[in-house]
Amino acid sequence: MRSPMLSIVWFTIGFALLAALYTGLMFQFWAIGFVLLLTGASYAALGGYAIGSLRSTDNVNERPTSALFNIIVAVIALLGLWAMFYDRTTNRGIDYVNLGIAAARAEFTRVGERGGLLSIAGNIFSAAVYLPMINMIFDWEKWGRERYLVAALVVVGMLGLTYITGGRTALLIGVSLVAAAILGRGAIGLPRLPSFLSRLRLIIGGIVVAVVFGGIFALRATAFGAASAGDYLSQLCIHLAQPAIEIMAQCYSIPYSSGVEGVDELANFGTAVLLYAFHVAWVGNVIIVDANPGVSTAFSGFQEMFLGRFGYQLTATDYDGYFIPAAASVVYDFGYLAMIIGFALLGFMLGLFRRSMLAGNLYLGRVAFCYVAAALLICVLISPANLPVLLLSIMAITAIAGTTTFARSAGIELVFLNKVLARETKR
Repeated sequence: MRSPMLSIVWFTIGFALLAALYTGLMFQFWAIGFVLLLTGASYAALGGYAIGSLRSTDNVNERPTSALFNIIVAVIALLGLWAMFYDRTTNRGIDYVNLGIAAARAEFTRVGERGGLLSIAGNIFSAAVYLPMINMIFDWEKWGRERYLVAALVVVGMLGLTYITGGRTALLIGVSLVAAAILGRGAIGLPRLPSFLSRLRLIIGGIVVAVVFGGIFALRATAFGAASAGDYLSQLCIHLAQPAIEIMAQCYSIPYSSGVEGVDELANFGTAVLLYAFHVAWVGNVIIVDANPGVSTAFSGFQEMFLGRFGYQLTATDYDGYFIPAAASVVYDFGYLAMIIGFALLGFMLGLFRRSMLAGNLYLGRVAFCYVAAALLICVLISPANLPVLLLSIMAITAIAGTTTFARSAGIELVFLNKVLARETKR
């Protein structure tokens, strides 16, 4: 069995080094503090994982889910997507067809109205699509021909969620959960890649995700009236560079210009994807030496999603609108000791949930393991608590877990009652 936590450590350090190298070569900004911080956070999580994994056995109690169960959950997610779309188009009047997803998202943000029951249910249950996606990675080889229907519903659900939310985080969460499920397969002794995935297909999938991200940038450039891909790249760079003003002066020199329109667009929107991914290096490096005036960055998404419904307004920070690596965010909010304890706790939970996964538990094993592993992967970019779709998916899966557990218990009680009645009849 392969250690999932060790893989996460190597990923975290590798990403930190790559981001620091990119920003250093591109802008002469060497984010050494960012690299050291992420390295320390990953090793704190590794220590917690080692403690949580104590008394763990290698005996695996495999309990695959049924394809039918995942089809039902995927259909629930699609109904949630329909509710979201209906609420935004009919009740709020946002014209997705004519505006496009980027402008529609901007309009939805501008309107800023809180939806009713239909909107709440849609937002929550549309995010349930991640549950069959996780199970598809684990159980693909154990299903029959129904697995292709599960895969089709998951793809439609992910595309729909990305379209309606108009952003990149839904797709980012999906990628991180797939990676977490692959690590989970290895943790229970299965080949890490399911039979429908090869290394080549995984690489192609990564390229497709990068192209989708670049396409979203292209749509945003059109929606906001940018003169060209190079102009949009410069404006994006200036926005992202504000926490490190020494980078801003170089933003007008980074667009690529060859005179060939298609080549320029490909190069500049590709660079936009890299800037968006790697701006965390300078933001993380800057924020850890800044003085916090008493505001929160690590849990602002969580606060806004719940407290915002009751009129609570968060105090703006100098880092609003940027991806802040979770370790840097916690240091800014609470200090280094809290960061060490927080990541050690995440690692400890991953170890506990791995033990539960080995015992065959679905929700407090497989699913919880994948969400904690995905959170640790996402931490290199942003605090998971600032991703509303991630929190909504946890709420949806919790509701499904409660419903299925209750139904199973009720079924057991019904079987027991039938046996008692049968005995009484014989008497």
